[in-house]
Amino acid sequence: METNAVKVKLWGMDVGYLLWDKKMGVAVFEYEPSFLEQELDIAPLTMPVNSPRSQKQLPWTGNKEKLYQGLPAMIADSLPDKWGNSLFKAWLRDNNIPVKKTSPIDHLSFIGSRAMGALEYEPARKLGDNSAFSVDVQRLYEFAKQVLDERETTILNQENSILWQDLVKISSSPGGKRPKAIVALNDVTGEVISGQGIIPEGFQHYILKYDDNSVYPLAKLEYVYYRMALDAGIDMMPSELRTYGNRTHFLTQRFDRIDNAKIHTQTLAAMSPTSDSYEELFAVIRRLNLPYEDSRQQYLRMVFNIIARNVDDHSKNFSFCMNRSGVWRLSPAYDLTYSVDLTAPAYLNRHSLTVNGKNEDITREDLETVGQKNDIQDYKALIDIVAGAIDNFEIHAKELGLDKELITTIHADFIKLH
Repeated sequence: METNAVKVKLWGMDVGYLLWDKKMGVAVFEYEPSFLEQELDIAPLTMPVNSPRSQKQLPWTGNKEKLYQGLPAMIADSLPDKWGNSLFKAWLRDNNIPVKKTSPIDHLSFIGSRAMGALEYEPARKLGDNSAFSVDVQRLYEFAKQVLDERETTILNQENSILWQDLVKISSSPGGKRPKAIVALNDVTGEVISGQGIIPEGFQHYILKYDDNSVYPLAKLEYVYYRMALDAGIDMMPSELRTYGNRTHFLTQRFDRIDNAKIHTQTLAAMSPTSDSYEELFAVIRRLNLPYEDSRQQYLRMVFNIIARNVDDHSKNFSFCMNRSGVWRLSPAYDLTYSVDLTAPAYLNRHSLTVNGKNEDITREDLETVGQKNDIQDYKALIDIVAGAIDNFEIHAKELGLDKELITTIHADFIKLH
């Protein structure tokens, strides 16, 4: 495959060029002069367009940390996590391309215009017609399980080649560990089609998170957390549960799409690679000059994650969105769920971002300290509002028929602040 360079595009504009340096094992990026004239600061804290380096047309070097795979932080956001990587490796296998002969530039070329957010990459690997097609959710779910379970043997054959192409088209870009698909949903007819490319009128862009066929109700549990988050006043995209075949899946509307327009999006990991605390997340909000409401929203989310034991609160689970005028805002919340592994030792269930210097045994006093230091108005009342919303966990969980023992176990693990 060995694609050595790609052009980076945004909203039809040439942003710049990305080149892979084999000797250094890292990518270098250079802005296109015409894009600099637009004064759209798409990576304001890591590669600002008005910096001397950008203005002098000097290259920006990628980040060698594992999370960024040698790419500049802004661009590394376009790479998927475990699920998307599994698909890419399976695709390489089935096309007889050695993994060792590929670079992150090849992966970006493979993703092309299918990345989350608004950045696109040329040249892109063509995967057939990019128009919308109907999705058989149950068949793709079963096939996705097969792909994820595969190790060495190929899964591409005459019988499933079309299904495989469909899966790659709608599943190769989103992040996270769980199998998921990029789809579009018609709320009136219930029809589900692929969400890549232009979608017809009457459809909305969604991420479909497959139930994983385990005894653990991932989809229903995430929906319970969605309900609690709304009760707490946390801004989230409309979400719902849908059953196909005998499986219930979680669907959430995308915040990086408005109709067929793409919204430029950067995670905290891309915006500020060294940030590893909630306090640094608040600092990024200030550096971006976001309105107070965004700080208030982030405080609600921090408190929610702590009380409800969403320990998977890493830097890719917080994002910022920029409109075409260059204005940044905090994105809606996402990936809120109970993420403690009840079979794992305690040290594996620590929070990813620290609170008041702590990633476990976090108290109300710690939350109040962060609120006070970040000028959050009525922070004590906000903690009470979130705690009250989470108190409804058993009600929501019972409504969805979750196992009583599981409900009791999870509820007992919540942090008590009284």
